[in-house]
Amino acid sequence: MKVVKSQEMAKIDNLTIEKYGIPSIVLMERAALSVSNHVIKECPDSLIILAGPGNNGGDGVAVGRILSSKIKDIKIFQIFPDEKLSSECKIQIEIAKKFKVSILKGYPTKRELQETQVIVDALFGTGLTRNIEGELVEFIRVLNSLKKNVIAIDIPSGISSDSGEVLGEAIKAKKTITFGLPKRGHILYPGKDYAGELTVEDIGFPKELTESEDLKVNLVTKNFARKIIPERPAYSHKGKYGHVLVIAGSVGKTGAALMTAKSALRTGSGLVTLAIPSTLKGVFQSNVLEEMILPLPCNTKTLSKESAEQIISFVNEKADSVAFGPGVGINEDIEEILKNLLMNCSVPIVIDADGITLLSKKRKF
Repeated sequence: MKVVKSQEMAKIDNLTIEKYGIPSIVLMERAALSVSNHVIKECPDSLIILAGPGNNGGDGVAVGRILSSKIKDIKIFQIFPDEKLSSECKIQIEIAKKFKVSILKGYPTKRELQETQVIVDALFGTGLTRNIEGELVEFIRVLNSLKKNVIAIDIPSGISSDSGEVLGEAIKAKKTITFGLPKRGHILYPGKDYAGELTVEDIGFPKELTESEDLKVNLVTKNFARKIIPERPAYSHKGKYGHVLVIAGSVGKTGAALMTAKSALRTGSGLVTLAIPSTLKGVFQSNVLEEMILPLPCNTKTLSKESAEQIISFVNEKADSVAFGPGVGINEDIEEILKNLLMNCSVPIVIDADGITLLSKKRKF
């Protein structure tokens, strides 16, 4: 699934309206219906909707109107004055009034917040780029302190949809219902923590737009991973699926090497060999099952440069790929081993952790 920035989502929204001819108010209705379905699952007898000035607020007002025949006590609080409302938000307010839905101006009291069962956050959507300030900051702090069942529309108010950062103050939701595609702020912390349980609803954006190659960031889900990993015949042999040499670990950092080796197996490698300091042979031998070990010359804590020749020989004779770096240590010996690998390795190599640190020093390998 693609993950988008606010401008990318805005472009999808605009193209859906202008190129495909779906009116903005129709998209708003679909969004409101999807949120309403999630709210009603909570079986509330009372509901407060915090409506902001933009289309996010319009979504919230529409949710209140849709649920007005199903929930006994609904209050919509219009936090901002009429002159700041978007045209779509104004339309939704006028429709809601005709349905005799209670729309109150200003903030709900702490008591009103305490007594309601569900609160819908429709203050700000994905377009928020500057810090929340003034009276609204204190209101959000009070709301968060009550730990109510808050459902956020699109993104919790106060979270940057591009970075996940808190813009001054942010509402902490138990659930977030977003539309079309997840935003980066849903995935990145602290935004992920504020969003709670995330649901992405399809409200009618064309697949041509939501699956466009112009969108460069993808969310790796279980379903996505299953699709890209090819099926294996039941009669196949582990020797057909590659041999990874993991060069990692040192005194006090054996866990990094073990996790790397086990991850290589978990993601499909047929064979994995751990190249380790020989003094740690006993430690590793008692912690590996499927993985194999290659004990090598070492100094007091790490592999020594004398091990480079054996590593290159193993790579050229047996390995199909190399992982270098996790917990391997940082010293002149390790630097010499990495230099030899970069100059003589005949297979793909992934460099991580301590290996990246060595590379960052910009030495001439």
